[in-house]
Amino acid sequence: MTKALVILCGGKSSRMGTDKAFLPFGADSLLKYQIKRFRPYFDKIYISVQDKQDKAFDYQAYCGCEEIPDRYVNRGPMAGLYSCLRYAEEDILYFNAVDTPFSDPALAAELCDELAAHPDHYACLLKNPKGELQPLQGAYSKTIVPVMKEFLEKKKLALKAVLDICPYLVHEMFHKEEQFFNMNDPQSYYYGLQKYASMAPGQFPAAFAPNKEKPTKIPMLSFAAKSGTGKTTYLEKLLPLLKKENLRIAVLKHDAHGFEMDKPGKDSYRLTQAGADHMILTCTDKTASIFTHPNEDPELPFLLSRIQDVDLIITEGYKLQRMPKFELLREDYNKELRSNPENLLGIICDFPFETELPVFDLNDPASIVPFILEYIKSHK
Repeated sequence: MTKALVILCGGKSSRMGTDKAFLPFGADSLLKYQIKRFRPYFDKIYISVQDKQDKAFDYQAYCGCEEIPDRYVNRGPMAGLYSCLRYAEEDILYFNAVDTPFSDPALAAELCDELAAHPDHYACLLKNPKGELQPLQGAYSKTIVPVMKEFLEKKKLALKAVLDICPYLVHEMFHKEEQFFNMNDPQSYYYGLQKYASMAPGQFPAAFAPNKEKPTKIPMLSFAAKSGTGKTTYLEKLLPLLKKENLRIAVLKHDAHGFEMDKPGKDSYRLTQAGADHMILTCTDKTASIFTHPNEDPELPFLLSRIQDVDLIITEGYKLQRMPKFELLREDYNKELRSNPENLLGIICDFPFETELPVFDLNDPASIVPFILEYIKSHK
């Protein structure tokens, strides 16, 4: 079976305020940057566009790729997928949005090959780290065209409804969070630029590239698990045991749901709301530092560089990072590993688990203390 890539450029870019495809990204526009990345994996690349407002613009001349306008106007992403699948000669098309600059081209080709090996399925798709299906980042077979046409003509525009009746594959492997990062607005665009500048500094002025934080020399351990497994409860029991060993410990917790350290009406809250980008609260026995960074998570090295004078850094909630970690499993809730397998040191669980790694009892935090003490000693 033959395959091709489609770069989806049919969005209105209303939140960005300008057409995302032509935004500068390194030495090229975002569209040309994407084409350059995917070209080694796909001989044929199409550009999916809406019913063109600028009839004179020639994508073929601009980037060497044939454009495919939507056959149905104002009917959402499904119209773009349908139009390309109907028009293209190839058997399988992989769709990638123009505003996902860190998706993996090799993975795209792999999904196409997986779908080709299962001709009784209509698509091969990805799920993000939260387990949510990503229908606009995957491979589709032309066999799904009649079903899409029926839905579009009835103005039923939800791709999920199509997939509910069309068997599809889910590519079961670990996927980095950056695979699903997309730039919808100026803030996320600027964050994407900074991330790319750290990956390819030669493509940007020296002043633009983010400052490289010196890596911390403090030993670090991460405790990862599916939300609800009981990481905080486990650490709440483990920390007093480590403190008995006269260890100074810093804990860094990532909260995907956001948080407020102060209550509305308090002076510090009022000053932060008024525009303070860095707020420090201090009293006789504790100090707190609050940074504001709308719509973007600070890089982990930036946070770690702010920690000093401790013997161990424990992080909670960074299961996708490449750092030394334990993963927690609980028999009545979650028995499958979900974190980045790189640098996995051991498993903490309450049931027999087959692995070559050390296994520790979830209900006995003291069992892991000797391992942690030896880990700290080996990193001094």
